Amino acid sequence: MSDLELARAGLTAWKRGDFESLEELLAPEATWRAVEPGEWDCESRDDILRTLRERYEEGFTKGPIELLEGGPGTIILLSRPAEVGGPEWPKETAIGITFRAGKVVAMQDYPTLADALRAASNQA
Repeated sequence: MSDLELARAGLTAWKRGDFESLEELLAPEATWRAVEPGEWDCESRDDILRTLRERYEEGFTKGPIELLEGGPGTIILLSRPAEVGGPEWPKETAIGITFRAGKVVAMQDYPTLADALRAASNQA
C-alpha cells in the first residue's frame, strides 16, 4: 500500500472512530509537533491517539479534510478547523505526515498548506 493509501485508510478510520486501526498505523515512537513547540506537542503514539480522540469527540472529522502528496514519504493533511470549531480555530491548517516502512513516524503542524508544501520540498 502506498503512503497516500495508508493515509486515506487512517483518515477513514479516524472518521469512523476506529482508534485500533489508527494505533496500528502509528509507530510507537511517533511524534506530533505543533506549529510552535509547547503543550500541544505529542511525544508518543499514546499522546497522538489521545489528541485524535479529543478532536474526534469535538467533531473535527466532520469538517473538510484533504490528503495530498507532499514528497517522498510525506503526505499532507489539509483541514479547515474554523468551519467546525468556530472562529477561535484557524481557517486553515496542514499537517505533514512522515511515513517509514508503512508506519507514521512523525507529524508536523503548519499554519497553511503553502508552509507544509515548502517544508516537504525542502526535505526532498
